[in-house]
Amino acid sequence: MAEVKVLLWDLGGVLIPFSHARLWRNFLGILPLGKSLKFFWRREALQKRLFKPLDDFERGLRSFDDLRDAVENELKVTLDREKFRNAWNEIFGRPGETAAFARALQESHPSYVLSNTNAEHLEYVKQKAPELLFMDGWIPSYEVHALKPESEFFERALEIVGEEAGNCLLIDDRLENVEGARKCGIRALHYRGLAKLKEELNGQV
Repeated sequence: MAEVKVLLWDLGGVLIPFSHARLWRNFLGILPLGKSLKFFWRREALQKRLFKPLDDFERGLRSFDDLRDAVENELKVTLDREKFRNAWNEIFGRPGETAAFARALQESHPSYVLSNTNAEHLEYVKQKAPELLFMDGWIPSYEVHALKPESEFFERALEIVGEEAGNCLLIDDRLENVEGARKCGIRALHYRGLAKLKEELNGQV
């Protein structure tokens, strides 16, 4: 088996915790009361209505203000820009032991973040968690205009990293992303906690 030369780390759920449930609560909290009550038990219906603008935002096809405008138009509401930004961003916890482990490995293996994320979240994370700035590079979906597990995402990431697919190892908490990476020839592990990761990495790095 080829040597692992480069480590590719997922961000949210691996290097830093985050909560979709908290985002949902934050968002309901800034809606007018009538709208908040209307969608309180209809999370999936609201997500379906907002899928396109959110997907475009993650792909870098809309700005943050474009996203807010789309939400306002879809829901027929007016949202305070800073309250909307805070609700959107304040969903992350603190990096833990896995981030510290990744930093130790970076001393011998160049390391990159591969994340489905947007400019707002990435800037917020870098400010909130400067201990993650040891990474050699950040490859977010909004910059490559594609999302994991799409092959376009991984192909662009390999171009940026400048390494053969078989020499790269992705660590991701979403199985579909692991499978997508493997289809592109990238070695990949399904992240299920630090102890399991250490066990699976034994002998590979």
